[in-house]
Order: sequence, then C-alpha cells, then structure tokens
Amino acid sequence: MNETNAANAATTPARQTKPATQTKSTKQTTQTTPTKPTRQTKPTRQTKPAKPLVHDVVRWMRSHPLTVAFAAVTLIVNLGVALWCWATGSPYPPLFARISYRRLADGMVYVVPMALLLTAHPLRLLVDIPALLAAGSVAESRFGAAKTVWISLICSIGGIAAGMGVSVMANGHLPVWRSLVRFGYVLGPLTLMVGPLMAASAFSSLMWRRRVRIVTYAVVAALVLYRGEPGDYCIAFAAAFGHLLGYLMAPAKTDGERAAENGLRVTRLETRKMVGVISAVCALGPLVALVSPVHRGPLSTLGLLMGPNRLDYGRLRECLATGGTADCFLQYRIQRVSMPGGVIVSVLPLLMMLVVAYGLYRGRRLAAWLSVVLNACTVVMALLYCFIFPVVLSPDGMRALVMHGAVRTAFATATLPLACIVLVAVSWRCFPLTVRRDRLAVAAGATFATFVALCALYAAVGALRPHEFSTPPTPAVLLADLPQRFVPVGFLNGLTPLFLPTSTLTAVVYQGIGPVFWTVAVLVTLWCLMDSSTAGRQERHRASQLVQTDGESMSFMGTWDGNRYWFSPSGRSVIAYRVAYGVALTVTGPFGDRAEWSRDLKDFAMFCAEHSWTPVFYSVHGEQRDELAAMGFASLDVGTEMVVSPGQWQTRGKKWQDVRTAINKAKREGIVDVMCPFDEAPLGVQAQIVDISEQWAEEKSLPEMKFTLGGVDELMDRRVRLLYAVDGEGTVQAVTSWLPTWRDGEIVGWTLDFMRHRPESPNGVMEFLIARMAERLRDEGAEFMSLSAAPLAGISVMEFAARDGDEGTDGNDPDAPDSGTVFLQHVLMAVADIIEPVYGFHSLFRFKKKFQPEEHGVYLAYPDSAKLPQIALAVVQSYLPDMKPADVSRFVKAMSR
Repeated sequence: MNETNAANAATTPARQTKPATQTKSTKQTTQTTPTKPTRQTKPTRQTKPAKPLVHDVVRWMRSHPLTVAFAAVTLIVNLGVALWCWATGSPYPPLFARISYRRLADGMVYVVPMALLLTAHPLRLLVDIPALLAAGSVAESRFGAAKTVWISLICSIGGIAAGMGVSVMANGHLPVWRSLVRFGYVLGPLTLMVGPLMAASAFSSLMWRRRVRIVTYAVVAALVLYRGEPGDYCIAFAAAFGHLLGYLMAPAKTDGERAAENGLRVTRLETRKMVGVISAVCALGPLVALVSPVHRGPLSTLGLLMGPNRLDYGRLRECLATGGTADCFLQYRIQRVSMPGGVIVSVLPLLMMLVVAYGLYRGRRLAAWLSVVLNACTVVMALLYCFIFPVVLSPDGMRALVMHGAVRTAFATATLPLACIVLVAVSWRCFPLTVRRDRLAVAAGATFATFVALCALYAAVGALRPHEFSTPPTPAVLLADLPQRFVPVGFLNGLTPLFLPTSTLTAVVYQGIGPVFWTVAVLVTLWCLMDSSTAGRQERHRASQLVQTDGESMSFMGTWDGNRYWFSPSGRSVIAYRVAYGVALTVTGPFGDRAEWSRDLKDFAMFCAEHSWTPVFYSVHGEQRDELAAMGFASLDVGTEMVVSPGQWQTRGKKWQDVRTAINKAKREGIVDVMCPFDEAPLGVQAQIVDISEQWAEEKSLPEMKFTLGGVDELMDRRVRLLYAVDGEGTVQAVTSWLPTWRDGEIVGWTLDFMRHRPESPNGVMEFLIARMAERLRDEGAEFMSLSAAPLAGISVMEFAARDGDEGTDGNDPDAPDSGTVFLQHVLMAVADIIEPVYGFHSLFRFKKKFQPEEHGVYLAYPDSAKLPQIALAVVQSYLPDMKPADVSRFVKAMSR
C-alpha cells in the first residue's frame, strides 16, 4: 500500500510554492546517469574530481559577494589585531576596540564598528566564520546585498540598544559588571548577521523556518544562560528584531495559505532531530564560560582557569578555619578548579549530555530516559548545594545564600534542565528505538559495580590513611564528602571543602574516583546507544529471513518496525501483527513456507484466544479470505490492489496518452531515472529525499500514517529499490520505493510503496517513474509489478457467514452482510472520506487506474461482529499511532474553513 497523495497531484498543475530545500545543489555524478548506455570518455579527457567542486565554490562566492567580503574582513581584522597584541604584549581584545557604557555615554561611538568586528578570543573565529558564511548566504540569497545591509543595521542597532539595557538591569549589581563598564567588551560579528538570518527565515518554507529559528534561539539562549556577556544580550535582541522585521516584510498570506499552515505539523523524524540539536546546544553551552569574564551556569567555574585569579593557599587555610566571607567563597572555587580531577569531573558530564543528545537525534528511548534523569539530577543538585547544604552546614547559611547569589544561581541552573525535561516528555513518542535488555543489564551492572568499587576504595583510603589529609576525616565526614567527588565543581561554589589531600596517593584517590566513574558511564552509554539492535530485533531478523522464502505482494511490509511476530511451531512461517484495543491486527497474511499458511491461520487464531485478543486479518487476498470464511470469519473489502504484468507492458493507444506524455516531457526537460538502494545514493540525494518527505508530511494536518504505509525509515533496507527522478542540475524531483516479493527464494515481483515529489516538480513525473520501473522489470523478466492499494479506497461489503449461520443472517446466503459488517464498513468509509482531503486515497486509486492494471481485492477478516467498534479503533490506531485530540481538532477546524 502507498502512503501518499503525491501521485494524483502529479496529474494536476503543480503549486507555485517555494521548495522546502534548495533546489540547486552541487553537481553530482548521479545527475548524468542516463537510462541508455553512455559513450566511454577517453581517459585523457576525464575531468578531475575536484574541478567541479572548485567551480561550485567559485560560483557560490560570486553569487554572495557581501557575505564573502564580510567574512574575509572579519578574519583579517581579528588575525591582524591578535598578531599586534601578541607582538606588543597587549591584552586581546585591545582597549581601543572595546565598547562600554561609559564610552557610549562620553560619545565614543566610533568604537562600535571595531567592537562588532572583533571576537572575544581568536579561537572563536573557528565558530564565527562558518556561522557568518551560513547566515550571510541565506540572507543575501533572499534579499540581495543592499537590503541585507540595511536589515543588518536596523537589527544590530536595535539589538545593541535593547541588549545593553537589559544586561545592566539583569546583572548590573555584580562586581564583575563594574569592571565591564570600565574596561568594556566586544560585541562580535554575529550581532550583525543574526538579524538578516532571522528575517530571511520568514520567507522560507515552514520546515526550514522552524529549523532556523529553533536552532538560532537555542544557541542564543545558551550564550545568555551560560555566559551572559552584554554582547550575548545584544545578539539575542538582534535575533528578535530580525524575527519581527521578517514577519513585517513577508507578504501577507492568503486565507488558503494561512489555513494550510495552521494545519501543518512536525513529523517524528523532524521532532527528534530538533530535540537532539537543542540538547546538544544546551550541553555545549557551559563551554562558552571558558573565555568569558562573566561566569554563569553549572560549569561556569571552569572560566576561572582562563582568568588572572590564582589560589592563595594561606588564605584558603584561613577560610577552612573561619569561613564565611566572599573572598573565601572565591578561594573555594579556585581551589576546586585547580585540581585536574575537579575539572575532569566537570567536563565528563558535559560529554555525557552530548552522547545523550546523539541518542535523541537517533530516536533512542534510552537517551530520552537518560536525558530526563540527568536533567532531573541537575535540578536536585542545584537545590541541594545551593539551598540545603549551606543552611545545614553553616549557622549563617541563609545570610550567605542571599549575599553570594545562591538563590539566583539555583534558579538559573534549574530552569534549563526543567525545560529539557518538558521538551523530551512532550516528544516522547519520537524516540521509539529501544536497546536489548541483555545489553542494558550489562551496562547497568558495569556502572553500578564501578561506583561501588570506587566508593569502597575512597572509604578505605580515608580510613587507613587519615593523617594524609589536611584534617583527619571521620567515617561520617568521609560519607558526607563522598558525593562531592562525583559532582561538577560548579555546584560546589559556596560549599566549604571538608578536608584536602596532602599526599600523592590521597590526591590521586581524592581527584580520581569521579573521573573514572564518569568515564565508565560515558563509555557504556555510548556502547548502548550505538547498538544497532533493538528490542524484538531477533524476531524481526527471523521474519526478514522468512520473507525471502515465500510471500505475497505486500508481505515485505511485515518486516517493518512496530510489528510483533508469531512463528509457526516449525519456525518456517510467520505472521506479523499489532495489538490495539484488544485486537491483534495482522499485516497481510502468513509468509514463509507456503505449505504451512493454511494451518497458520488457525494456529494464530488459537494463539490470540490464549491471550484474550481478537484475531483480525488485514489486507489478505481472496484465497486466504476464503479459508478464513470456512473458519467462520466475516470479511470486508478494504481496498483494491493494482497489478501490472511487465511482460505485457506497452504504452500504445489512447488510454496511455497521459503516460506517453509524461515520458516524453521528462526526456525533453533532461530528467533521468536512477535506481539504487538508499544507502548507495549520494549523500546529497539522500538529504533531498528526506527533505522532500519531511515537507510532504508537514503539509498534512494529520500525523504521518504508518502500518502498511512506509516512510523514510523503511527506505533504509538494502533490499528495497529506490527509483528517483533527477534533473540536469542534480535536483531530485520525485522518488519512489519498491518492495521485493520472493517465491521459492527468488524475487518474482516488486510492489510500489513510497511516493513523494516536490511541490514544484514537473507534471507527470510520477507517471514517468512508474513507466520506467515497468520497463526495467520487463527487461528483467519479473512476473508482476504491484502498484499496491490505496488504503480504505473502493470499500465494499462481503460477508462470509459461518457454516452454521451467523447472527443476523439466515445462514443460507453467504454474501448477505449483517448489520455489524455494515457498521464497520460505514466507519471505515467515514474515516476514508474524512481523511481524503489530507491523504487523497481515492485520488490515488484513480491515478493508478491509468496504468491499466488488473484489480485484486484485499480484505479484512474478523471472527466476531461484537468486536467491530474495537476493530475500527484498532485500524485507525495502527494507521495513525501518533494522532492526538489536538490533531483531530486542528483537522476539523481546517476542514471547516
């Protein structure tokens, strides 16, 4: 079956909308792949592989002169100033290039341009230059050079004014802010480019608009929360002004466009990618504190390593004896980061969060759990070490909390982790991939054993060598200090060290147990998240082996993710199914050893009875429907499969006019078809296919359908053929996927599944791809080419009563439908009619008929009419597992306009 209305759209005029992705990319070798043999090029005239790439880079530079010039000036100025500072021994950035409140008040506006060009550290160029090139190219492509300049000026001036004002209100009371007011700071070139980027996002497709804004705001939030320099506030407000300016500049949407956009949704794939990116940005945020004089967030204490402060051991000893003043708190912080173990313990949790972000990006359920747990631990640690411990351990703890900003620190530390917890929880369904239980058990056991062993080692050293510490620790003191060995030092800023090591051995144990534990935790987590196996993978693997023995045209769908499997007693055949509302809904009939299929139907029904499930066979063909009817099952026609015989393929006659026109048009426009597995396609082609699919799915007001409808994830199987249409510029215009069918271990036919095309692709491109597939299969000698079936299209009722007669019939007419069957028919027909404007299954049904196929019915067979309401819910749940009440409400509103 096919999950798209893209095919019928190919026969109507394409909408004039902007593409979801850039329609021009670097030329790739696949764009010239012809359908006919090409002439052999002489070796002496072969083009060097790097030459086309160089031409593309030169062409890009010529089309973005402003961006290239600005990036070059920024690079030259920063490197030149850095060399001058190094030669003269001056600090970087130099004083004459810094902006400050006092200088602006004195009218020294001339320092603003230099403050905008310089970065806070020369190494920042490694990040800022690529960011400038990316943001500038997007804005300049949309607006041109002149308009980009004035948009940049408006946003940067507004951002500087608002950002500096808000930064004073937020942090003006801090001692370090007085130094910034006096000596100044730089703003950075990103302040100039973030506004045009956000303005340009308003003119992009919804998918790219969402990507640009989410990533940009995530980066800006990390800068403000973890570093908090005035320049970061300026960047944040420049982005906000660009967002607003883009909204005002973008053309007004028509009622139809507005209604369509209100119904757009985010797919699972897009959601998990965005969550992963946001998590990675938040994890990397603490690193910006390393080069900042303003230290915020859990790991901001690491920034002291980059500053002029040095540990005063004499003052530290006095603080350990008396404690309480602000200078003592500073000495505690410096003391902790002066130890390599404290630094490593602060960095490794950051690495853990990056590993978790990778797992979220890949859709791992374990990563979602770890993200919630780690962020919750951050919140708990913030509360403990900022509120509980200072009050308990110091009689003057409450005053210290107020004096040293613990309340504010706890709030800033806990807010972002709480937001991450909410984000992951809301998108929980986007992380369905699980890890094998045996691997999880090994990882958990290794982590727990390491923790216990390290704690025992620490306790043993403290008990056996108490005099090798500054203060001999008692068992209670050792127990109280133990958690601090595993906690990032940023949480311990206001906590007095209970004792310090004075020998090499105690120093190694004191500083080493935390890094060892976090190293093991990171490695075992990465080991789990990189595991290619998931829960049920062994069963899926067995089913994938059996489908290559024998099956029907849609049996391959039974190997997809989300299915359970029942294996015959011999293990030579299998039935794929899903359970919802007490109904075991199969994905077509049995596959594997054909001799067992008849027995499998009965055995699976008994298996379901043992589990108190109602067996329902979905998308079975006529032969199995008849066998189920003999068992007392009623049946319902749920679609019509379209089957083409490649051996008889021809396009002569009036009925084939549309197909002939599509083929000829594709040839005139230089479009060729390319066939390969997904993982053998060039990376640029893969990215375009994913973007085409994402844009198609987001334009639907209901979630992407599953069950017997494949998506991008189902393209990854190497056994699936990908046939895509690519034009002379390397732009993928449309794509189809084809599922194999085996008989006696040999492939005998292929079934159409995935169909997508760009909104602006030429009319008839889908007809072209299907016709080319038929020609390819004709040359290969395939027995059939199935165009699959449009789900819930062409429904009709056919009742097969039990031998003894079913309730509601006289027992003599096997074709007389009972009231229950009519009810289910009406429910499914209503569902089909409701979602027709979204998925267009009836239009797809008519589109496939133009290929003059043979029509074969597919059926739903069920044993008990009393279960019809549950069966209807199970079918809808299987096709739309992610549908929520909000989706239904949004869809109804869109339909009522």
